[in-house]
Amino acid sequence: MANIVAQYESAYGEVAVNFNRPVYEAAANTPDVEVTVASGCGDFTGDQASPNGSGATGTEVPIPSYAVAGPSSDEILTVYQPSSNQEWEFWLAKDNGGSWSACWGGEESLTSDGVFPYPYGETASGISNLATEITERDIAAGSIDHAIGFEVLGDECDWSGTSSHGGLSPANRSDCGDDIAGAPAEGQWFRFPAGLAMPSGLSPFAQMVFKAVQNYGMVIVDQGGAVALEADQPSVWAAEGNSGTDPITASVDGLQGYQVVASLPWQDLEAVDPPQS
Repeated sequence: MANIVAQYESAYGEVAVNFNRPVYEAAANTPDVEVTVASGCGDFTGDQASPNGSGATGTEVPIPSYAVAGPSSDEILTVYQPSSNQEWEFWLAKDNGGSWSACWGGEESLTSDGVFPYPYGETASGISNLATEITERDIAAGSIDHAIGFEVLGDECDWSGTSSHGGLSPANRSDCGDDIAGAPAEGQWFRFPAGLAMPSGLSPFAQMVFKAVQNYGMVIVDQGGAVALEADQPSVWAAEGNSGTDPITASVDGLQGYQVVASLPWQDLEAVDPPQS
């Protein structure tokens, strides 16, 4: 925990929220579009769609016509379709005008354990964006009823045998190439202590985050340019045909991503064992 505090103090001095991770819902009648592997990247598509849980995306995915990849350098795109009970996540996703390409990705069932089969998925840990991101649907409901994914600046490989490829379960892999001594591993869980009082004066968004971290915890899913929670991109709300101010924007009281959860008592986090399935 001390290492996480040192990380965010060295990078902007705050825990931020990464709002560049769009999540789109595909209707049952959304046409499939072609998805190809970008030049120089590994094949994440497989020979066909993967209802058997192999993790490969297939080459036909119901990506809505209005979908736009996240504006960060990771160009994240997450799509889920309740009617088929599936979700797809892509890294370095690009709209090629009627078709898409990506450098990596994965597909899994909406009733899975929230971790893509190795080596598929978008995050370096294999933990699902959809399972752990703060979504517009969460904020509209007034409660984040799941663990929250977050990024750190650097992590340590876990070779304890609790998981494979350097990740700490529930992660099934890690990009822990630097193996920073004393840092937590991807897959590590944290929480606010059960008896810790919520600070006063928080935005509605920050209040929901505090309660979720206290009740469900937060889990390291990847490395990034800051210590940051992962959240839906507010522009998706209008793109999906909703009117008015989107729930996330309405809930942050005009604060920027680096401000909205900065006043939470991050120094009081404690490391915990993950829930057992």
